[in-house]
Amino acid sequence: MASENKIQEYMDSLEQEKIMIETHFANIERILKDNPKLDQQKAFGLLSNFNTLNIQYDQLCNDLIKFIKIFKGKDEQEIRLYKTDELVELLEAKINDL
Repeated sequence: MASENKIQEYMDSLEQEKIMIETHFANIERILKDNPKLDQQKAFGLLSNFNTLNIQYDQLCNDLIKFIKIFKGKDEQEIRLYKTDELVELLEAKINDL
């Protein structure tokens, strides 16, 4: 029973990290939409931040999927992923404008 609690605790911590990164994605998206006149330095800063977070997010989601598959079984291996397509399009448009 104690090991089940540790497994759930670890899954909860992974899920919290996932939510934190998704919040950063939403904040980047909001900044891009609310500030159409971002200067080049800020736009490149957002792009750099997005790239770093996206790498972390991909790895975290892969780890979470593998962990669920191993410890929870095949029935519980679905997780919700943040849709980054619109965010990528906003970033690309902003960079192209500069």
